[in-house]
Order: sequence, then structure tokens, then C-alpha cells
Amino acid sequence: MRITKVDYIIVGQGLAGSWLALEMERRGLTFAVINEDKVKISSKKAAGIYNPITGRKMIKTWRADQLFPSLEDEYRNIENLTGKHFLHPISIYRPFKSIEDQNDWGGKVADESHRKFLKEMHAMSLGLTGVHDELGGIIINQSGYVNLPEMLLAVQNYLLNKGLYHSEVFDYERMELNSDSVNYKNYSAKKIIFCEGSLSNNPYWILPFKPVRGEIIDITCDLKSKYIINQGVFMIPKADRFTVGSTYDHNNLCYEPQESGIKSLEERLKKLFSGRYEILDKRAGVRPATHDRKPYIGLHHKYKTLGIFNGFGTKGVSLAPHFAKHFVDVLQGKSEIDEEVHVQRVI
Repeated sequence: MRITKVDYIIVGQGLAGSWLALEMERRGLTFAVINEDKVKISSKKAAGIYNPITGRKMIKTWRADQLFPSLEDEYRNIENLTGKHFLHPISIYRPFKSIEDQNDWGGKVADESHRKFLKEMHAMSLGLTGVHDELGGIIINQSGYVNLPEMLLAVQNYLLNKGLYHSEVFDYERMELNSDSVNYKNYSAKKIIFCEGSLSNNPYWILPFKPVRGEIIDITCDLKSKYIINQGVFMIPKADRFTVGSTYDHNNLCYEPQESGIKSLEERLKKLFSGRYEILDKRAGVRPATHDRKPYIGLHHKYKTLGIFNGFGTKGVSLAPHFAKHFVDVLQGKSEIDEEVHVQRVI
């Protein structure tokens, strides 16, 4: 059997694996991607929103100042590379919940650290049909969504055309770990990096993931909006529909939408939008979240030729480009691992 030598083997081609592969290619590294091409992965079901101001308290997302200035350019680079369009920059409109909420945002608008992410503040309703925004709201910029199924397919075809992609189930029993190399079937690599998501059966990475299932629905209605509307749920405007989400369930980790989850989603939607709508589609995914909402990146404590790049959760669209660069820097000896994301923090 002819052995092919590469720098790295990447297992998994979701959002994390895609970014890691493209960053390695950009730097002239050799690699092979092994991926089980299945529908039930979180990246293919996710809404793909990126938003610098998040959470119930609507504060700057972790590392926002570092991540967001170049984020859209990073995705445009992949569009140019693959010849496909999947980036959709759209401002987010967040209606105020109360006078106190409105006053609180008045202070944030005056705060320099928030101001660059805030486009406009409105003290009165925008008049969007059926939307409950009697007190007005805030418009956030440097936001939007990535059509992740389109992106992943574009990257997969790009890698496939270069002979770098293999569609197969990874067989852990056929992996040989040596002190300075990894052998897998007809490949010999310096290291193997796992980017499989949180529900894999990987015997080498037993980590405290906190996976969470989320339901999303697509609806058709009379509402017209140039914004993503976000209050309790998000409503993403698309050509002929809105994508609405999401739920958060840590218990029933299946990839099929559940009646209880859809009911909860609709109840929250009615608090934001009172117009009539029809559900066109329902879907669910399981996000690879972690206990502290930060990814797991680094090398194994025992097997130094075995690494992980995983656990990006709900913030994967904004986190993956930056940390792919960081991890390749680490692998090339150009940087020390960022302690906040180092997988050794939980081992």
C-alpha cells in the first residue's frame, strides 16, 4: 500500500473543520480531511447568525473587539475562493422590553466600547407590521448570518476537487499513534486534529461538553423587514420567508424537532410578532457547546500527535475564523495556546 505523507489529518468538516482546513491550505500545509457526510451535524442545521451584542443582558460578546472588525472579510475570502455566495450582512433590530431597557441602552450608546457596534437607537416604533416594538429599539451593526449548509457544501466541493476530501466514517481502531506521527490507512501525518462535534464516540476525547438541542422553523407571513429582528426569538428575513429560532434543550439531544420545542418557540414568537404566519419547515440541531461556552483547542495531554478543535457552540460563526488562525500558529510554533480556550483547562 502506497503511503501518502501529509502534515495533518483533519477529522470532521463542519464549521470548525472547514475553517481549520482552509487556514492550513492558506499557509501551504498539506492535509487530508476525513468526514462522514451526514445531514445530522449542527453546522448544517444552525441559523448561522453572527452578532456582537448578545445574551439576555445584551452585552458585547466575548472577544467582540478582536473578532468582528475583520469577520465579514474572512467569509468573503471563502466566497471568492469557492465562487459561492453564503454571507448575508444584515443589521439586527432589537425592540426594547421596557422603559428601563430603553434607558439602559441610552447609556450604552454613549459608551465608546459599545458605540462602534450600535447603528441607531429609536425611541418610537419602526412600524413593522405585527412587530411589538412600542418603545422603539436598538439597531446593531457588524451583524448578519452565514448560510452554513451552502458554505459547507462549497468548501467540501473545493477540497474534493483538490483531492483533499474523503467521505467516510472514521475508524478509530485503524489509527496508529506514534511519538512523532500518526498513521491512518494510507496516510502518515505529523498530527491528527478532531473537529467532530460534541456527540462523537471518540475514545480519546472524553470532555465535559454541554450539548444543546435547538429548534428552528421557517415561516411565511406578510411582514417585510430589512433587519433581523431579535427579542426572545430571532426572525431572519430571507427571500420568501423568515427563519425563526431558537430553543435551548440540554436533555433531549436528538436531531428531530420536538413538539414541545416548537410550541415553546411559537409562544415566544407571539410575544414579538402578532401577525398571521404559516410554518413551512421545522428542523433541529445539537450545538457542540461547552461548560464555559468557550471552545476546546489544543493537543492531548498524553498523545502529543493528537489534537482537538471543537466546541464552538452558538458562537461558531464568529469564533472559528480567528481561532483557526490561532491554532495553526500554535501548531507551527509561532504562538503559545490561549489559556482561555486550551483543552487542558478541563483535563
